[in-house]
Amino acid sequence: MAIKPGNFSSDPDDAMSFVNSMAEAMEKELNKLLVLDGLEPLSTSNTDRDVRARRRMFVAIARGVALHLSDHPEAFRLVPAIGGATIRVDAIEVV
Repeated sequence: MAIKPGNFSSDPDDAMSFVNSMAEAMEKELNKLLVLDGLEPLSTSNTDRDVRARRRMFVAIARGVALHLSDHPEAFRLVPAIGGATIRVDAIEVV
């Protein structure tokens, strides 16, 4: 599965580029932490300006992370464990 940082559409009702993205995962984790501290959960109304502002920030962060990783593949060394006809990656070491 490819990394999907997330994106926005000019149509507030179209959240398909946000769904199942890294940005959505960030929003879900923030929501869990807020609830854990007894705070109000996040609104997820696609048409709410505050929700769109928060999601815009998460999309920007996720896109920046994905672009940075893509621009610096030399920073990672994959150490596979070979078994049978498939290769499973057991660890990623930062070089």
